[in-house]
Order: sequence, then C-alpha cells, then structure tokens
Amino acid sequence: MNKMLKSIKFGKNAFLKIRNSRTSRRLFLTEAYQCQDDWNRRLESPILQKLKSSDFYLELESKYNNVGKFSPLDVDIFANIVSEKSEGNELMDVLYKLRLSAEACNIFDSTHYAVIRFFLKHNNVDDLFEVLNDRLNYGIFPDHYCYNILMDKFIKDKDFASAAKVAGLLMLQEDSDHPLCNALSVYSCHKYLENPSDWKIPEVKEDDTTEEIKIRVPYIRNPYFDDHFDLVDPLKIVGKTLVFQGKQMNNSLGRTCQLRGMILHQKYTQAKELVNKWLNKIKEDIVHEEVFDLIQKDNANIPEDQITEELKDLQIVLDTLKNNNLHKENLIERIENEIKSAVDQCTATDISEQKKIFLEWEKIREETLKNQQMLMDKQLRLANIQKIKEELRKKERLLTFFENEEQIELEIEKKQQVVKEEDEKLAKRPKTLKKLSKLVEEASYVPPTI
Repeated sequence: MNKMLKSIKFGKNAFLKIRNSRTSRRLFLTEAYQCQDDWNRRLESPILQKLKSSDFYLELESKYNNVGKFSPLDVDIFANIVSEKSEGNELMDVLYKLRLSAEACNIFDSTHYAVIRFFLKHNNVDDLFEVLNDRLNYGIFPDHYCYNILMDKFIKDKDFASAAKVAGLLMLQEDSDHPLCNALSVYSCHKYLENPSDWKIPEVKEDDTTEEIKIRVPYIRNPYFDDHFDLVDPLKIVGKTLVFQGKQMNNSLGRTCQLRGMILHQKYTQAKELVNKWLNKIKEDIVHEEVFDLIQKDNANIPEDQITEELKDLQIVLDTLKNNNLHKENLIERIENEIKSAVDQCTATDISEQKKIFLEWEKIREETLKNQQMLMDKQLRLANIQKIKEELRKKERLLTFFENEEQIELEIEKKQQVVKEEDEKLAKRPKTLKKLSKLVEEASYVPPTI
C-alpha cells in the first residue's frame, strides 16, 4: 500500500514537473520565432555573397575619406555581412559616421534589424545597449520582432535588468501596438523589481584637475529635465514603463501596474487622484491585493527625511483601497497568462511577417544597388560627353584662329582695358602704393640664417 502511495505521489510530482516545463516552454517564444534559417539565407544573395566584411570596411573608410559620407546602402550591406565579434567596433563606427551626414534619414529598416541581431548573436550586451540608448549618435530603433526577441532572450537568461531596459525603450518610443511586446514588457519590469540592484547606473567621471579652463560659449543653456528621455534612475524608468503599459489595459492588472508605477516614479499626487477616481467608479477587483506588499517593499529604502506629505496623503488613500474587494490572483501568474495568450495570438503571424520582410529587404537592396549603378553610369557618360565637347571646342578654336583673329585680338584688348581701369582705381586710393610696396618687401624678405 505504501509503495502504491509512493508511486502515486511520485507520478503526481513527475506530472507536475512535466506540466510546468511544458508551460514554461509555451509561455515564452520558441526558437522558430527568431526565423534563424530564413535570416541566414540573406547571405546567399549575390550582393552579400561576394563581399568580405574586413575588405569592405577598408573600402568604406577610403570612400568616407574622399567623399565625407556613407551611403545607407553601403552601411546596410556591411551590417548584414559582419560576422565576427571583434567587428562590433567597426559596425558602431560606420553607424556613427552615417548619422553625421544628411543620409542618416535614409537608413534601411534591415540595418536596424541586422545590427541588433549581430550584437545579440555574440551576447555583446554592453555595446548593444550603448547603441540602443544613444539614439542621437547611432540612430538604431528596434522593431516589434526585435523587442520580443530581446526581452525573451534576457528573460530566459534571468537577466531581468536588461529585459526591463528593453521594456523602457518601448515606453520612450510610446509604442503599444504589439500585444506580445506589451505583455513581455510588464513581465520584465515586475521580475526586475524582485532584485532591482542588478541595474547599474553608469558613473559620471568627475574631472579632478585643479586647473581652471575658461571656454567662450555663444549662449548658456538653462537646465531642463523632460522627465522622459532624460530619465536615468532605473526605478523611475521602470515605474513610468509600468504606468504606460498599464494605461493600455482596462482591467485590474492595468490598474495595478499604474499604481505601482506611479509610486516608483514618485508621482504621489497623481497616484492619489487616480485611486480616488477608481474608488468612486469601480466597486470590485480594483487592483491586485498583492500590490500593497510590493509597494511596501519598493518604498522600504526611502529615508525618513525624504518621506513627503504627498506620500503620507497617498498612504491614507491606499489604506482605504485595501478595505475594498480586491483581485486575489497571483500577479506574476496573471502576467504569465497574458504572455501565453499573446504568444498564441501573435507567434504564427509574426513568423510569417518576418519571413516576408526578409525577402522584401533583399529586393529593396537589389533595386537600390541597381538604381545607384544606373546613376553612376549616367554621371560617367555625362562627364565623358563634357570632356569630348571641351576637346572639340579647343580644336574648333585652333582651326578657326586665322578666320577670327581680329575678334580674338579685340577680346584681348577689352580684357586688358578692364585690368587697366581697375589698377587706376586702386592707385587713386590713399596709401595704396605704400601698402603695395610694403607687401612686395614682405614677400621678398629672406630671414637670416642662424
């Protein structure tokens, strides 16, 4: 009997493990979502196949030194053919130089995708976020597929700080068009808040030199903080992300995200007004009951001297909210169910769309290259025609010299007369002759040898 109970118990546990493992595999994206085989197939294109990244980079550098700018097509080709991790600096250099030119606005959609896939392939997280965060100098913006691939990868690696950083980029772009991006974004933020010390703020190096350097500036810019792109505090970025995503959901999960996010963003007055609005309009399931413990944990490290009157007023309203009928479901499980629903809804469509745009990008690249070659051929033909016309003009002048000798001499006399009149005008100006003689002396001066 005991053996039977043990076997039943073991079988039950095994079933639970299998079910949980299946759930976790279904919860996040499968390998098929990345469309790796279709993405690798781009290298079979005749344009990319015959180029070697190291040689092509030298060619781009030579072109930049001569012309002073890059073609978006050249940058796209280079971004698609780089393969070695050591070539990351060259890729960043090419992107930076493209941003310095007027061609920056013509960057290809495939370039954004290729750059992100390159850094992700080599797990080069530092350079990836340097490029994504410095939009002014690199101009790389992920699409929805990249957002999903990035967050899924970091979540599976339990690098929730990086996943939350990607979610913050969605908030900065105010992009809420993709349900799977939204669900992964909310999950990333909540998982990051379980251990918020993982997100390190870059330290600003202070100049410790004692030498005073004065620099003339045309005007002094007044300090300005836009509370959006200027945000650097991880908790405020995550808080604003939760508020942004919560506003897209008209349910208890969305209200929970908004409440926790506003408190993290230190918008206590707005949070108080929002809670009062909910209390007046909603009778049950206003927020998840679990959120109050999470808020208490988030605020545990606030020093006593920084607890403002707004925060105290908000706490009174929160105590009132606690006494209502609240949502009892576990918050993370609720978000995981949202992800599962979004995966079922979007995966097949996203995979199909990615395969489609890969082919479109290849076609655009081929057509652009063909148009550029036609334009170059046209310019060469025009230059050749101009050269031939100039040579014919010279021959005609030689052949007709004796016929037009008098006309040529008249033109020479006219030019000489114009020069003579200008010299006379200069001579009439005061001190002109003195200045001219001084210039002649300076030009003919030879310094003594020592």
